[in-house]
Amino acid sequence: MSQASQVRTYDRAASVVFLKTNERFGGLSNMAPGFPLRVNGIRIRTSEALYQACRFPHMPEVQQLIVGENSPMTAKMRSKPFRRGSRHDWDFVRVKIMRWCLRVKLAQNWREFGRLLLATGERPIVEQSRKDDFWGAQVADDGTLVGMNVLGRLLMELREQLKGDEAESLRFIAPLTISEFLLFGQPIEAVQAAPNAEIPGWTRRRPSQVDAVQPRPSDPQSSLFEQPMITDTKPADSNPHVKAASGRMAPAPFPQYRESGLPWLGEIPAHWDVRRNGRLFAERVETGFEELPILEVSLRTGVRVRDMENGTRKQQMTDRSKYKRAAKGDIAYNMMRMWQGAVGVAPADGLISPAYVVARPFPEVEPRYYAYLFRTEAYKREVNKFSRGIVSDRNRLYWDEFKQMPSAFPPTEEQTRIADFLDVHGRLTTRLARNKRRLIGLLNERKQTIIDWVVTRGLNPNAPMKPTGIDGMTEVPAHWEVRKLKQVASFNPSRTESSANFADGDEVVFLPMENVSATGEIDCSARGKVADLRSSYTYFKRQDVVVAKITPCFENGKGAYLGALETEIGFGTTEFVVLRASAEIDPRFLYQIIMLRAFRRDGEMAMTGAAGQQRVPLNFMREFTLGLPDLPEQESILARVVSETKKINQTIEKTKAEISLVLEYRERLIADVVTGKLDVRHIEIAASADEPVVDEDDMLDKEMEADDAEVMEGADADN
Repeated sequence: MSQASQVRTYDRAASVVFLKTNERFGGLSNMAPGFPLRVNGIRIRTSEALYQACRFPHMPEVQQLIVGENSPMTAKMRSKPFRRGSRHDWDFVRVKIMRWCLRVKLAQNWREFGRLLLATGERPIVEQSRKDDFWGAQVADDGTLVGMNVLGRLLMELREQLKGDEAESLRFIAPLTISEFLLFGQPIEAVQAAPNAEIPGWTRRRPSQVDAVQPRPSDPQSSLFEQPMITDTKPADSNPHVKAASGRMAPAPFPQYRESGLPWLGEIPAHWDVRRNGRLFAERVETGFEELPILEVSLRTGVRVRDMENGTRKQQMTDRSKYKRAAKGDIAYNMMRMWQGAVGVAPADGLISPAYVVARPFPEVEPRYYAYLFRTEAYKREVNKFSRGIVSDRNRLYWDEFKQMPSAFPPTEEQTRIADFLDVHGRLTTRLARNKRRLIGLLNERKQTIIDWVVTRGLNPNAPMKPTGIDGMTEVPAHWEVRKLKQVASFNPSRTESSANFADGDEVVFLPMENVSATGEIDCSARGKVADLRSSYTYFKRQDVVVAKITPCFENGKGAYLGALETEIGFGTTEFVVLRASAEIDPRFLYQIIMLRAFRRDGEMAMTGAAGQQRVPLNFMREFTLGLPDLPEQESILARVVSETKKINQTIEKTKAEISLVLEYRERLIADVVTGKLDVRHIEIAASADEPVVDEDDMLDKEMEADDAEVMEGADADN
C-alpha cells in the first residue's frame, strides 16, 4: 500500500465503488465503452485512449496506433512499449490531462455521463484497483479501500462543478495551456457539448465559498489538484492553535517566485536554491559500534529506536557487526523502500541495517526539513526514477544515485522554521486524530453494548429470566431455549458438496482474510476456478457465516454473514471457520452470536498455539452456549439492532470523514510548505496549555507496528 501524502481511506458501504465496466457505476471508468469522444474531428472510442494518446504529442504515429485500437485495454497496452518516450513532463501534467479528458467525456456525453455522475449523490467515488493506488484505491485488511484515488477525486470534483452555477462552463472545454498539446501533429482545439443536450431531472445548486477558491496562477499543479476538493468542511480551521504574529491567520504564498528547473518542484521562492543531495549530505559508513541500540525505519513515522522488550516480533540480532552507525540527526533510508517513504531522522545514536543508507547532513542542512521533503509524493516519484534494479518492485536507491538527486534548498534558518512549524502542527494534528479515533472506539463500544443486550436478553426488559449456569451469559429470557452452537449450526461443510453441484471450470468468489472486514462486509472481487480452489481452501456457500480463528483476526472481530456472496458458493482462507445455520436459527442471528463480547472474550482465553499464531479451537466454538428465541423473535431482535445502531453508525462514518479531512489537510500542507508554495516564516504555533505536546499515550505508532516490521524484515532479509 502506498504511503503517499494524498492517501485516503474509504468505507465501501458509504461510497460509490466501481471496478468493472459492466457494474452500475462502471461507466465512470475510463475503460467504459459507450462514451465516444471527438477531438479535432477525430473519433476516439474512450477517454482511456485519449489519455494515453496525450502521452506522446511528439509521436503522432504512436497516437494513431493507440486511437486505432477497438478496446480501451488494448489501447493502454499499445502505449506501454513507448512509455520511456513519454513527454518529458508527463508526471507533472498527467493529472491535468486526466481532468481535461473527463471534462471532454462529460461535454460530449452530456446526458448519459452527466446523469451517471449525478446518480452518485454526495457519496465518495472510488475506483477499486487490485494494483494501482494512485488513480484508484486497494482493499485493505479491514475491508476499507485505501489509496490516493485520484480518478475518483477528479470525478467528485467534476460532479460538484456540475451541480454548481459553473455547470454551463463545462459545456465548453478549452485546450490545456501546456506545451505540445497536440493530436496527430496538430494543436488540440476546444471541445463543445451539443447545445440542446440536457440532463433529465438536473437542478443546479449554488457553489459554496470553497468552490470559488482559485489557485494562484503561478502554481503549476503544486499538488494533485489545481483547486481544492469541494466540501463544506474547512480543515484549515480544525486547528485552533494556529496564530499569526503578522496578522495573517494562515500560511500564504511568498511574494516572489522563480522557476526551479525541476518539473516535479515547479516554481520556488525567489531566494531559495536547488542543490544536489551530494552537496547537502555525506554518506556515513561506520561499523563496530555493537553496543548501540537498534534503530528502525517506519513508512509512516520515520526513524525510531526499536523496542526490544515489547515488540510484536522476535527482536534477536545474531550479528551486529555489519550494522552501520547512525549519529543523532543523520538521515537514514531503506534503499528498497525510499520510494514509499521509509526515511527519517535518527533520534539518537544507533545501529542501522546494512540495507539502509546513512546520510550525514552538512552544517547548513536541517535534516528534519529534508525528512519532510523526501516523504512527499512528488519526491518519491523522483526516487523511483533514480532507483535501479532487475524488477521495479525491487529497485534500490543507492548512495551514488541519491547524491545526484536535486532537492530544494531554502536558507538554513528557514529550513529550521519550516521543520518546527510542521513538527508542532503534526503533534496537534495527531492528538486531534487520536481523540477522534477514541470517540469512534467509544461509539463502537456503545454499539456492541446494544447488540450484546438485545441478542442475549431480548426486547422485553420485564420478561421473566432463567439461569443458564454459564459465565458471561448468566441468564436469558425464560421462554428461550439454552443451546450449544453445535446444536444449531454445522461446522465446516464438506468440499465434496461443491464437487456434486458445481463444475470444475465454474468461477466463484475467493475470500482471503483481507477481503472480510471487522464490521462484516465482504469484498467479492477476487475469483477463482472451483478446480483450483477445492483442494486447498475452506468451502462455503451463500447464507453461511464465517469467523476467523487466528489471532489477531479473531480478536478484531473478523467474520461475516455471507448473504451478499456474489456466487452461490465460494472458497476462502483456511483460517476461517464456516458455520451453517440450521432451520431453527436465522443465519444473521447466528452471525450476531459470534460477534458477542462473551464469544470473543472466551475464545481469546481458549486460544492455543505459538505466540502470535494462536488459534481458537473448533471445539470451543462447538460448545459455546447461547440463548435461542424462536424465529419471529430473532427477526424482531435483528430489526432492533439495525434501528438502534443506525445513528451510531452514521456518527462513526462522519467522524471517520473528519479524520480523513484533517489528515488530508496535514499532508497537503506539508507538500506545499516544503516545496515553497506557502510561507510560514511569520506563523506562530502555540501548543495548548492544558496538556503536554508530546502525549505518551499516543497509540498511532503501535497501530503501525506491522508496517514497521515489514520494512525492517524486508531490509534485514537482504543483508
